[in-house]
Amino acid sequence: MKKSMPHIINPIKKDASGTSNFVKKPHNNAGVNKKPQIKKILFILNDLGGGGAERVLVNIANSFYENGIKVEFLVGKKQGLYLDVLHPSIPVTEGGGTSFYKYLQVVPAVLIKNNYTHVFTASDYVGAAAIIAKKKSGVAAKIYHTHHYHLPQKRSLKHWKGDLVARFIHFFITPRADKIIAVSKGNLAWLRKFSNHKLPHGTTIYNPVFDDSIYTLAEEKINYPADISGRTILLSIGRLEEQKDHLTLIKSFQILKKTRPRIILFILGIGNLKSKLENYILENNLQNDIFLVGFDPNPYKWIADCDVFVLPSISEGFGNVLVEAMALGKTIVSTNCPSGPSEILQKGKLGYLCPVKNPAEMAISVERAVRSPINSNILKAASYRYRISEIVKEYIEIL
Repeated sequence: MKKSMPHIINPIKKDASGTSNFVKKPHNNAGVNKKPQIKKILFILNDLGGGGAERVLVNIANSFYENGIKVEFLVGKKQGLYLDVLHPSIPVTEGGGTSFYKYLQVVPAVLIKNNYTHVFTASDYVGAAAIIAKKKSGVAAKIYHTHHYHLPQKRSLKHWKGDLVARFIHFFITPRADKIIAVSKGNLAWLRKFSNHKLPHGTTIYNPVFDDSIYTLAEEKINYPADISGRTILLSIGRLEEQKDHLTLIKSFQILKKTRPRIILFILGIGNLKSKLENYILENNLQNDIFLVGFDPNPYKWIADCDVFVLPSISEGFGNVLVEAMALGKTIVSTNCPSGPSEILQKGKLGYLCPVKNPAEMAISVERAVRSPINSNILKAASYRYRISEIVKEYIEIL
């Protein structure tokens, strides 16, 4: 007997990124036209850990299941917090490893044994393995590769090996997918340039980000690590890693503090740059004004309580957290990084955009945001298009 599921999302769970982990529990999506149960979908992931791509595919899979579409998962390792939020009737098979060669061994047999109509992938290695496995096994399943990242134009040499492999995969293998789904228009444009292919079978479908449970979670009270009385609260959420560039945000805070001494900054997230950021904060005597909060399983209460939300990233595939801030009616300052923020914020109509890695310009944008916040009702209305129930319609349409 199938278990009935509540009409709410699963409580937010911990991941390694420190970013929001909003993953819905299955519920009926009114207004979605159901496809006949002739579709059988396989999702292939390394695991069901707390990454953004995993989050998106679990949301899509749950919605597919609710709409009468057969869904299964093949994972390299059967682990991760999203195992708890995946519909219990969706089978999950472990492949026994996450290497490219392991997938080449396992996936062909899985495709031959099961009559899948579509296979969804989200990472370069898995996508490449699935494309090769389809050719090797001779099955008719369509390979749909979802693309979630955008590499910055300039990267340090330490990334050369990974960048070279990515270029090889996207030039020789990715174009052979039956469909390529990018999470933003800029993301697709970048992939076309990076792969040196026109990719006529490429399309854009934005990420399914939230539903009504975000508003309930936002009402939770915060135990602040400092007195916030009379202070202007800035907030940023993201992994403490090079791509998120929190150091530029902290430097912009220093500039802003000269004219706004009552501002305070909270940064949610964990990562390998924590010690470096902590040292900078201490060296510049900012420990009473900037707080690295770490991971919080409910970031929405922080968003709901801030005055300005700031995203200082060097690059983004999409930028889920911007949509979450909009849904809660918060004025946003974001770098105009490739490729999602400008699309989400409609080239500055729904938020303040500033150049990448420019503390002075970011400080100016934050000052403008504090002085002239954007109407919260406008932001909430604009976020509606990214609701899970709306985005899943687009995915069902392309099956």
